[in-house]
Amino acid sequence: MTCFVSVEGFQLTQRFVVKELTILFTDSKYQHFHLNCPVDLIISPRDWSTIRYNRNYSGLELADDSYLPYEVLGYILGKIRNYKIYTAGNHARRVLLEYLPTSEIMDMCETHGFKYPLILEQYPCFIDHPARYCTLSKAKTLKTALHLYFVGK
Repeated sequence: MTCFVSVEGFQLTQRFVVKELTILFTDSKYQHFHLNCPVDLIISPRDWSTIRYNRNYSGLELADDSYLPYEVLGYILGKIRNYKIYTAGNHARRVLLEYLPTSEIMDMCETHGFKYPLILEQYPCFIDHPARYCTLSKAKTLKTALHLYFVGK
């Protein structure tokens, strides 16, 4: 079984905080999640500029009580532990390895030389933000890129 996972969030001093997560399956079904900040998060003074920057460019809010509690992230990712997981980028791969250390995780940037295009297709993901910062758009782009890679071989 195969899936494509995309994450967006904040790289803070102590850790990367996942704010949006999409898991796209090969049959085109997907799960799309927005997470509140971790309850144990410590924000340094340096982190506030990162938070403001991300909010302005990605549309993601660090704290929003209407989102799922951050603590469900491990449970959600645990559901795909036996999948072959494709993702793109160091942050995504590190997050996945933290929760799924024994899973097969392929970083398409490393294995296939993948780079996201400058313009991604916009999909409705419940937050008004650019497709470039939307995990749903990114996951669908990853799936298409992998398909094109194998068709071109």
